[in-house]
Amino acid sequence: MRIFRDMTIPIRTSAGLFLLTALIAGCAGNPGMEAYRQGNYSNALKSFRNDTTPDGQFAMGVMHYKGEGVPRNPTEAARWFSQAAEQGHAGARYNLGLLYLKGEGVKKELRTSFRWFSLAAEQGYVRACYQLGLMYSKGAGVAMDQRQAARWFRSAAEQGFVKAQLRLANMYIRGNGVAKNRSEAFRWLMKAADQGSGEAQLCIGVMYARGIGVARDRSEAAVWLKKAADQGYGRAERYLKELGRG
Repeated sequence: MRIFRDMTIPIRTSAGLFLLTALIAGCAGNPGMEAYRQGNYSNALKSFRNDTTPDGQFAMGVMHYKGEGVPRNPTEAARWFSQAAEQGHAGARYNLGLLYLKGEGVKKELRTSFRWFSLAAEQGYVRACYQLGLMYSKGAGVAMDQRQAARWFRSAAEQGFVKAQLRLANMYIRGNGVAKNRSEAFRWLMKAADQGSGEAQLCIGVMYARGIGVARDRSEAAVWLKKAADQGYGRAERYLKELGRG
């Protein structure tokens, strides 16, 4: 079979990569949240504006960024996120890192982005860990270091972050930043596949089909390829046909 000659794991990137942390997740318990949940942004803003805690400042940043109750203003969002970030709010640090990464509301500055991601990652903030992995792997805002990339992808992967699990698996397949270990790659792919990742399901199916990192098992290959195909992965459908002809 010609299945999976290229061992690169297909990681889909979303157009919504530049997403800010959800307001509700960052401000649970804040009295302005009831008004926010009801869509009463005016009252929510009043409550958050009078809240000098990092949560309140974070909320103000999100609402200005999204244009909820006020005209959308990324510059003002960055100002509020900065206040919360300086007080140690992990979500605000992550969001500020994203703004500097994109150059939205602030001048694009990868080193500053890296600094804010680092601070959030040290607090265990999973998306910041993943972003650090990306920056180290690409040499963006920091010297390229694949071992550090693997370290931070692992930190996010251990928290169940699917994209980090896929990246880490790819590093094990290629021996990039870690010793090549296809069994370990299979293990991380299975974690992602169990969370419904079509990319991981596709790869698990192929690895079973070819006996890569796991004992060859055509029945299991078919099961996982079918799952990926059901999510719209055309390659999985083609591989299923090859499997049937093999």
